Amino acid sequence: MQLNIFGQTFEYRNDRTELDAMFQQISRMVSEAGRQLSHLVIDGVEVYDDVETYIEERIDSIRTIDVVAVTMEEYIRDVFQTMHSYLTRSLPEIERIIDEFYQTPSEDTWVRFEQMLEGIQWIDQALYWLAEHRNDTIDRQTLVCMRETLAESLRQLLQAVEADDAIFIADLIQYEIKPLLKDIMEHVKVNVVN
Repeated sequence: MQLNIFGQTFEYRNDRTELDAMFQQISRMVSEAGRQLSHLVIDGVEVYDDVETYIEERIDSIRTIDVVAVTMEEYIRDVFQTMHSYLTRSLPEIERIIDEFYQTPSEDTWVRFEQMLEGIQWIDQALYWLAEHRNDTIDRQTLVCMRETLAESLRQLLQAVEADDAIFIADLIQYEIKPLLKDIMEHVKVNVVN
């Protein structure tokens, strides 16, 4: 398979034993260029998450891997844009989840609740990453504060889930988590526009 990175091409055998060397090559070159790995384009398919598994599952047929690395500023902007897109889509769904928990939550409600929690976990990780990589001290403090508030709300939500208290779950989402996500959305909007 052919690895293309920063205008250079490297050949690797389609063999799992080659993957460590290939990923080390990618990591070293991206780091030396002062860039951040955005994603890989594998035989024309953009792969953002779990690239190692994606490659391992297709190791016998992969022909080309193109590395997409961006500047830190571009990566930060992409994280804000992704967060904005996620929050825009998820806030209406969170309203439906709240309504269903105030009634009797179905199995589907619990599945969507779990998906909401996975999204919130991603937001938490993104806030952590942004706080670590922002140069603006005031913005960093805001991100850390949002993350701490989110963590406390999630601790309370866990207690409500353990108590199997659907009304308390709905109240926490309605009065703690949703307003915080809206605050995060406003912060994100400012950074997406700027």
